[in-house]
Amino acid sequence: MKRSKVLSALALGLALAGCAGTPAPGNAVDGVQVQRNAQGEAIRAQFTPLPLDCGNALHCPTLGLTWSKDKPRQALLSMGFTRSGHAPVEMVEFDARPFGPMRVRSLAAEQPDKEQVVFQAPIETFERLAVSRGVLVRVHSGGQVLEESFATGERSSQAANALKRWLQQIYKGTEKEQELGLRGLFADQPYER
Repeated sequence: MKRSKVLSALALGLALAGCAGTPAPGNAVDGVQVQRNAQGEAIRAQFTPLPLDCGNALHCPTLGLTWSKDKPRQALLSMGFTRSGHAPVEMVEFDARPFGPMRVRSLAAEQPDKEQVVFQAPIETFERLAVSRGVLVRVHSGGQVLEESFATGERSSQAANALKRWLQQIYKGTEKEQELGLRGLFADQPYER
């Protein structure tokens, strides 16, 4: 009996010690994790992959984004599927009105998860998606092309909503937030001129 208590206490102590060395993930705002410096500027923002607006849930692509102040003009795009067993994503094409097709195929140096493929892309690509009137996503995987809706004029996928919140957290309090129409877009932040 005493041995199990000692082992439990030891396991708890090790778990707490492991957590103590890990930096705080920051605040979560509607699924977007954001870390800020002492001045309130975003230094890192991310959201885990969320589904597009799919007709077939078994073959639904997911999209996640990560941004760091270290490379402010670039973002990491994670693409995969809601269910495992799919071939890796080879390329992503966003057909955004009025910008036209934007292809993402540059792999990031690190690929931490075998179910997700991480690409690097200019943050400008995602800014364009946020202000587009409609976006279709073509996901190239295993010789097939899946076309799904990211956002229409009337309806947005979970991934599209998270992308706008992600950009809003990155640009919060800057002119870029206003320029992209993100200020006042969310209920917790009333519109300001």
